[in-house]
Amino acid sequence: MLFDLNPKESSKELFGRERELEELTHLVRARRWVAVLGPRMVGKTSLVKVAGAELKKAKTRVVYVNLWGAKGTGGLLKAVARGLNDEKSILREMKDLAQRIEGVSIGPGGISISISKKPMTTMWDLLEAIGSRAENCVIALDEVQEIVAISGRLLKLLANIFNTHPNIVFIFTGSMFGLMKTLLEPTSSSPLYGRSPAKLYLQPFPKELSIKFLRKGFEENKLTPEDEIINEAVERLDGIPGWLTLYGNNIAVRKLPHRKALEETISEGIKIVKDELEHFLEGRDKQAYLAALKATATSARWSEIKGAVEIAKASAVNDATIYRIIENLKAAMLIEEKDKTYRTNDPMLRKLLLTSQIT
Repeated sequence: MLFDLNPKESSKELFGRERELEELTHLVRARRWVAVLGPRMVGKTSLVKVAGAELKKAKTRVVYVNLWGAKGTGGLLKAVARGLNDEKSILREMKDLAQRIEGVSIGPGGISISISKKPMTTMWDLLEAIGSRAENCVIALDEVQEIVAISGRLLKLLANIFNTHPNIVFIFTGSMFGLMKTLLEPTSSSPLYGRSPAKLYLQPFPKELSIKFLRKGFEENKLTPEDEIINEAVERLDGIPGWLTLYGNNIAVRKLPHRKALEETISEGIKIVKDELEHFLEGRDKQAYLAALKATATSARWSEIKGAVEIAKASAVNDATIYRIIENLKAAMLIEEKDKTYRTNDPMLRKLLLTSQIT
Protein backbone atom coordinates (compact mmCIF):
# COMPACT_ATOMS: atom_id res chain seq x y z
CA MET A 1 0.00 0.00 0.00
CA LEU A 2 1.41 3.37 -1.02
CA PHE A 3 0.33 5.11 2.17
CA ASP A 4 2.06 2.59 4.48
CA LEU A 5 4.55 4.60 6.56
CA ASN A 6 7.16 1.84 6.68
CA PRO A 7 9.87 1.71 3.99
CA LYS A 8 8.72 -0.26 0.94
CA GLU A 9 10.15 -3.75 0.55
CA SER A 10 8.76 -5.06 -2.75
CA SER A 11 8.62 -3.72 -6.28
CA LYS A 12 4.81 -3.80 -6.15
CA GLU A 13 4.89 -1.22 -3.36
CA LEU A 14 7.47 1.09 -4.95
CA PHE A 15 6.02 3.96 -6.97
CA GLY A 16 7.72 6.12 -9.58
CA ARG A 17 11.21 4.69 -9.12
CA GLU A 18 11.29 2.05 -11.85
CA ARG A 19 14.27 3.60 -13.63
CA GLU A 20 16.26 4.04 -10.43
CA LEU A 21 15.47 0.47 -9.32
CA GLU A 22 16.60 -0.93 -12.66
CA GLU A 23 19.79 1.13 -12.55
CA LEU A 24 20.63 0.14 -8.97
CA THR A 25 20.10 -3.59 -9.51
CA HIS A 26 22.03 -3.44 -12.81
CA LEU A 27 25.02 -1.78 -11.15
CA VAL A 28 25.04 -4.23 -8.25
CA ARG A 29 24.82 -7.25 -10.58
CA ALA A 30 27.79 -5.78 -12.43
CA ARG A 31 29.56 -5.70 -9.03
CA ARG A 32 29.74 -1.93 -8.86
CA TRP A 33 29.56 -0.30 -5.48
CA VAL A 34 26.82 2.36 -5.42
CA ALA A 35 26.04 5.49 -3.41
CA VAL A 36 22.33 6.37 -3.30
CA LEU A 37 21.96 10.10 -2.67
CA GLY A 38 19.02 12.44 -2.11
CA PRO A 39 17.30 14.67 0.43
CA ARG A 40 15.56 13.28 3.49
CA MET A 41 12.23 11.48 2.99
CA VAL A 42 12.85 11.08 -0.75
CA GLY A 43 12.79 7.28 -0.54
CA LYS A 44 16.42 6.14 -0.40
CA THR A 45 15.77 3.39 2.16
CA SER A 46 12.74 2.11 0.25
CA LEU A 47 14.73 1.93 -2.99
CA VAL A 48 17.57 0.04 -1.32
CA LYS A 49 15.24 -2.41 0.41
CA VAL A 50 13.26 -3.11 -2.76
CA ALA A 51 16.49 -3.58 -4.71
CA GLY A 52 17.58 -6.02 -2.02
CA ALA A 53 14.36 -8.00 -2.41
CA GLU A 54 14.86 -8.16 -6.19
CA LEU A 55 18.46 -9.29 -5.82
CA LYS A 56 17.47 -12.01 -3.35
CA LYS A 57 15.33 -13.59 -6.08
CA ALA A 58 18.60 -14.33 -7.91
CA LYS A 59 20.09 -15.96 -4.76
CA THR A 60 22.15 -12.91 -3.82
CA ARG A 61 22.55 -12.48 -0.08
CA VAL A 62 21.60 -9.00 1.13
CA VAL A 63 22.46 -7.51 4.52
CA TYR A 64 20.71 -4.23 5.31
CA VAL A 65 22.52 -2.19 8.00
CA ASN A 66 20.81 0.83 9.55
CA LEU A 67 23.54 3.12 10.88
CA TRP A 68 21.30 5.87 12.26
CA GLY A 69 22.66 6.74 15.69
CA ALA A 70 25.68 4.47 15.37
CA LYS A 71 28.82 5.92 16.91
CA GLY A 72 32.30 4.65 16.16
CA THR A 73 33.37 1.12 15.34
CA GLY A 74 31.33 -0.33 18.19
CA GLY A 75 28.15 1.16 16.77
CA LEU A 76 29.03 -0.13 13.30
CA LEU A 77 29.65 -3.64 14.62
CA LYS A 78 26.35 -3.76 16.48
CA ALA A 79 24.47 -2.43 13.45
CA VAL A 80 26.07 -5.08 11.21
CA ALA A 81 25.13 -7.76 13.76
CA ARG A 82 21.50 -6.64 13.62
CA GLY A 83 21.61 -6.79 9.84
CA LEU A 84 23.10 -10.28 9.86
CA ASN A 85 20.44 -11.47 12.29
CA ASP A 86 17.78 -10.37 9.80
CA GLU A 87 19.46 -12.37 7.02
CA LYS A 88 19.32 -15.88 8.46
CA SER A 89 20.64 -17.67 5.39
CA ILE A 90 24.00 -15.90 5.41
CA LEU A 91 24.22 -16.26 9.18
CA ARG A 92 23.91 -20.04 8.81
CA GLU A 93 26.57 -20.09 6.09
CA MET A 94 29.17 -18.17 8.12
CA LYS A 95 28.27 -19.54 11.56
CA ASP A 96 31.30 -21.81 11.91
CA LEU A 97 33.72 -19.00 11.05
CA ALA A 98 31.91 -16.34 13.06
CA GLN A 99 32.13 -18.39 16.25
CA ARG A 100 35.92 -18.12 16.11
CA ILE A 101 35.98 -14.31 15.88
CA GLU A 102 37.02 -12.38 18.97
CA GLY A 103 34.11 -10.40 20.40
CA VAL A 104 31.50 -12.38 18.47
CA SER A 105 29.14 -14.98 19.91
CA ILE A 106 26.22 -16.85 18.38
CA GLY A 107 23.24 -18.06 20.35
CA PRO A 108 19.56 -18.86 19.79
CA GLY A 109 18.85 -15.19 19.10
CA GLY A 110 21.58 -14.94 16.49
CA ILE A 111 24.88 -13.13 16.49
CA SER A 112 25.86 -10.73 19.28
CA ILE A 113 28.84 -8.45 19.75
CA SER A 114 30.95 -7.73 22.81
CA ILE A 115 33.34 -4.97 21.87
CA SER A 116 36.89 -6.29 21.67
CA LYS A 117 40.17 -4.44 22.14
CA LYS A 118 40.49 -4.27 18.34
CA PRO A 119 36.95 -3.67 17.05
CA MET A 120 38.06 -2.89 13.48
CA THR A 121 39.82 -6.26 13.39
CA THR A 122 36.55 -7.85 14.50
CA MET A 123 34.79 -5.95 11.70
CA TRP A 124 37.31 -7.24 9.17
CA ASP A 125 36.96 -10.82 10.45
CA LEU A 126 33.17 -10.60 10.11
CA LEU A 127 33.40 -9.35 6.53
CA GLU A 128 36.04 -11.98 5.78
CA ALA A 129 33.66 -14.66 7.04
CA ILE A 130 30.86 -13.29 4.86
CA GLY A 131 33.10 -13.08 1.80
CA SER A 132 34.41 -16.62 2.32
CA ARG A 133 31.00 -18.23 2.66
CA ALA A 134 28.53 -16.20 0.59
CA GLU A 135 28.88 -16.56 -3.19
CA ASN A 136 27.38 -13.11 -3.79
CA CYS A 137 26.56 -10.66 -1.02
CA VAL A 138 25.31 -7.09 -0.95
CA ILE A 139 25.84 -5.03 2.19
CA ALA A 140 23.71 -1.88 2.33
CA LEU A 141 25.02 0.73 4.77
CA ASP A 142 22.13 3.16 5.31
CA GLU A 143 22.90 6.66 6.71
CA VAL A 144 26.64 6.18 6.28
CA GLN A 145 27.42 9.76 7.35
CA GLU A 146 26.71 8.61 10.92
CA ILE A 147 30.09 6.88 11.19
CA VAL A 148 32.21 9.79 10.00
CA ALA A 149 34.36 9.50 13.15
CA ILE A 150 35.93 6.28 11.85
CA SER A 151 36.28 7.33 8.20
CA GLY A 152 40.01 6.73 7.92
CA ARG A 153 39.99 3.23 9.39
CA LEU A 154 36.82 2.22 7.56
CA LEU A 155 38.18 3.37 4.19
CA LYS A 156 41.20 1.10 4.64
CA LEU A 157 38.93 -1.81 5.54
CA LEU A 158 36.70 -1.16 2.52
CA ALA A 159 39.73 -1.01 0.23
CA ASN A 160 40.86 -4.41 1.53
CA ILE A 161 37.40 -5.86 0.91
CA PHE A 162 37.40 -4.37 -2.59
CA ASN A 163 40.73 -6.06 -3.33
CA THR A 164 40.11 -9.45 -1.74
CA HIS A 165 36.37 -10.15 -1.99
CA PRO A 166 34.82 -9.01 -5.29
CA ASN A 167 31.75 -11.07 -4.36
CA ILE A 168 30.89 -8.44 -1.70
CA VAL A 169 29.21 -5.32 -3.08
CA PHE A 170 28.42 -2.28 -0.93
CA ILE A 171 25.51 0.13 -1.29
CA PHE A 172 25.85 3.36 0.67
CA THR A 173 23.09 5.86 1.39
CA GLY A 174 23.27 9.19 3.13
CA SER A 175 24.15 12.83 2.72
CA MET A 176 27.07 14.08 0.67
CA PHE A 177 29.34 15.02 3.56
CA GLY A 178 31.74 13.32 5.92
CA LEU A 179 32.40 9.71 4.97
CA MET A 180 30.13 9.81 1.91
CA LYS A 181 32.02 12.78 0.47
CA THR A 182 35.30 11.00 1.07
CA LEU A 183 33.97 7.90 -0.67
CA LEU A 184 32.75 9.80 -3.72
CA GLU A 185 35.52 12.36 -4.00
CA PRO A 186 38.65 10.52 -2.80
CA THR A 187 42.01 12.24 -2.93
CA SER A 188 45.02 10.52 -4.45
CA SER A 189 46.05 9.40 -0.94
CA SER A 190 42.69 7.70 -0.24
CA PRO A 191 42.68 3.87 -0.06
CA LEU A 192 39.71 3.95 -2.46
CA TYR A 193 41.24 6.38 -4.97
CA GLY A 194 40.13 5.34 -8.45
CA ARG A 195 37.45 3.02 -7.07
CA SER A 196 34.67 5.42 -6.14
CA PRO A 197 31.11 4.07 -5.97
CA ALA A 198 28.71 4.93 -8.78
CA LYS A 199 26.32 7.75 -7.86
CA LEU A 200 22.55 7.34 -8.02
CA TYR A 201 20.54 10.47 -7.21
CA LEU A 202 16.91 10.40 -6.08
CA GLN A 203 14.95 13.57 -6.76
CA PRO A 204 11.53 14.62 -5.38
CA PHE A 205 8.61 13.73 -7.62
CA PRO A 206 7.64 16.34 -10.24
CA LYS A 207 4.12 17.73 -9.90
CA GLU A 208 2.38 15.32 -12.28
CA LEU A 209 3.97 12.27 -10.68
CA SER A 210 3.06 13.54 -7.21
CA ILE A 211 -0.57 13.83 -8.32
CA LYS A 212 -0.50 10.30 -9.75
CA PHE A 213 1.03 9.01 -6.51
CA LEU A 214 -1.74 10.48 -4.37
CA ARG A 215 -4.47 9.37 -6.77
CA LYS A 216 -3.22 5.79 -6.81
CA GLY A 217 -2.90 5.73 -3.02
CA PHE A 218 -6.42 7.04 -2.60
CA GLU A 219 -7.73 4.52 -5.13
CA GLU A 220 -6.17 1.72 -3.06
CA ASN A 221 -8.23 3.00 -0.15
CA LYS A 222 -11.39 3.53 -2.26
CA LEU A 223 -11.26 7.30 -1.87
CA THR A 224 -11.73 9.96 -4.57
CA PRO A 225 -10.69 13.40 -3.26
CA GLU A 226 -11.42 16.40 -5.46
CA ASP A 227 -8.73 17.77 -7.77
CA GLU A 228 -8.21 20.98 -5.79
CA ILE A 229 -7.54 19.01 -2.62
CA ILE A 230 -4.85 16.90 -4.27
CA ASN A 231 -3.35 19.93 -6.00
CA GLU A 232 -3.07 21.83 -2.72
CA ALA A 233 -1.37 18.88 -1.01
CA VAL A 234 1.11 18.53 -3.87
CA GLU A 235 1.83 22.25 -3.82
CA ARG A 236 2.44 22.31 -0.06
CA LEU A 237 4.54 19.13 0.11
CA ASP A 238 6.90 19.79 -2.81
CA GLY A 239 6.91 16.28 -4.25
CA ILE A 240 8.74 14.69 -1.30
CA PRO A 241 7.44 11.06 -1.28
CA GLY A 242 7.74 10.71 2.50
CA TRP A 243 5.57 13.76 3.18
CA LEU A 244 3.05 12.77 0.48
CA THR A 245 2.83 9.32 2.10
CA LEU A 246 2.30 10.79 5.56
CA TYR A 247 -0.44 13.07 4.25
CA GLY A 248 -2.16 10.17 2.48
CA ASN A 249 -1.92 8.04 5.61
CA ASN A 250 -3.51 10.80 7.67
CA ILE A 251 -6.52 10.78 5.36
CA ALA A 252 -6.83 7.09 4.46
CA VAL A 253 -5.85 5.49 7.77
CA ARG A 254 -6.51 8.14 10.40
CA LYS A 255 -9.61 9.37 8.55
CA LEU A 256 -8.73 13.04 8.98
CA PRO A 257 -10.34 15.66 6.73
CA HIS A 258 -8.04 17.25 4.14
CA ARG A 259 -7.23 20.45 6.01
CA LYS A 260 -6.53 18.65 9.28
CA ALA A 261 -4.50 15.96 7.50
CA LEU A 262 -2.31 18.61 5.89
CA GLU A 263 -1.82 20.42 9.20
CA GLU A 264 -0.92 17.17 10.97
CA THR A 265 1.50 16.23 8.18
CA ILE A 266 3.29 19.56 8.43
CA SER A 267 3.33 19.46 12.23
CA GLU A 268 4.74 15.93 12.35
CA GLY A 269 7.14 16.70 9.53
CA ILE A 270 8.50 19.72 11.39
CA LYS A 271 9.16 17.55 14.47
CA ILE A 272 11.06 14.99 12.37
CA VAL A 273 13.08 17.65 10.58
CA LYS A 274 13.84 19.46 13.84
CA ASP A 275 15.25 16.28 15.40
CA GLU A 276 17.37 15.59 12.31
CA LEU A 277 18.60 19.19 12.14
CA GLU A 278 19.61 19.13 15.81
CA HIS A 279 21.49 15.93 15.06
CA PHE A 280 23.28 17.57 12.11
CA LEU A 281 24.22 20.62 14.19
CA GLU A 282 25.94 18.59 16.90
CA GLY A 283 29.57 19.68 17.06
CA ARG A 284 29.01 22.58 14.64
CA ASP A 285 28.63 26.33 15.16
CA LYS A 286 24.87 26.20 15.65
CA GLN A 287 24.41 29.97 15.65
CA ALA A 288 26.20 30.41 12.33
CA TYR A 289 24.57 27.44 10.60
CA LEU A 290 21.06 28.41 11.71
CA ALA A 291 21.60 31.99 10.52
CA ALA A 292 22.66 30.67 7.11
CA LEU A 293 19.72 28.27 6.95
CA LYS A 294 17.19 30.92 7.93
CA ALA A 295 18.53 33.19 5.18
CA THR A 296 17.98 30.43 2.61
CA ALA A 297 14.43 29.67 3.78
CA THR A 298 13.22 32.35 1.35
CA SER A 299 16.29 32.02 -0.92
CA ALA A 300 19.45 34.10 -0.59
CA ARG A 301 22.60 34.97 -2.46
CA TRP A 302 26.07 34.32 -1.05
CA SER A 303 26.48 37.90 0.24
CA GLU A 304 23.09 37.74 1.98
CA ILE A 305 24.04 34.52 3.75
CA LYS A 306 27.29 36.09 4.89
CA GLY A 307 25.42 39.13 6.16
CA ALA A 308 22.97 36.98 8.09
CA VAL A 309 25.77 35.01 9.74
CA GLU A 310 27.65 38.19 10.68
CA ILE A 311 24.51 39.68 12.23
CA ALA A 312 23.97 36.50 14.24
CA LYS A 313 27.59 36.42 15.38
CA ALA A 314 27.76 40.22 15.90
CA SER A 315 31.18 40.18 14.28
CA ALA A 316 32.90 39.88 10.91
CA VAL A 317 33.15 36.37 9.48
CA ASN A 318 35.76 35.49 6.87
CA ASP A 319 34.78 34.21 3.42
CA ALA A 320 36.34 30.78 4.01
CA THR A 321 34.01 30.16 6.96
CA ILE A 322 30.94 31.11 4.93
CA TYR A 323 32.11 28.92 2.07
CA ARG A 324 32.53 25.96 4.43
CA ILE A 325 29.07 26.47 5.97
CA ILE A 326 27.39 26.65 2.57
CA GLU A 327 29.25 23.63 1.22
CA ASN A 328 28.34 21.58 4.29
CA LEU A 329 24.68 22.57 4.01
CA LYS A 330 24.70 21.64 0.32
CA ALA A 331 26.45 18.35 1.04
CA ALA A 332 23.86 17.52 3.71
CA MET A 333 21.21 18.34 1.08
CA LEU A 334 19.64 20.91 3.37
CA ILE A 335 19.97 23.62 0.73
CA GLU A 336 20.38 23.65 -3.04
CA GLU A 337 22.06 26.14 -5.35
CA LYS A 338 20.57 27.44 -8.57
CA ASP A 339 21.71 30.49 -10.53
CA LYS A 340 23.98 31.57 -7.65
CA THR A 341 21.02 31.57 -5.28
CA TYR A 342 20.65 29.21 -2.33
CA ARG A 343 17.35 27.82 -1.08
CA THR A 344 16.18 25.38 1.54
CA ASN A 345 14.77 22.45 -0.43
CA ASP A 346 12.46 20.78 2.11
CA PRO A 347 9.04 22.33 2.81
CA MET A 348 9.10 21.15 6.43
CA LEU A 349 12.53 22.63 7.03
CA ARG A 350 11.42 25.95 5.49
CA LYS A 351 8.40 26.02 7.77
CA LEU A 352 10.56 25.19 10.79
CA LEU A 353 13.01 27.99 10.00
CA LEU A 354 10.37 30.61 9.15
CA THR A 355 8.37 29.97 12.32
CA SER A 356 11.47 30.26 14.55
CA GLN A 357 10.77 26.91 16.25
CA ILE A 358 14.50 26.26 16.52
CA THR A 359 17.10 28.56 18.02
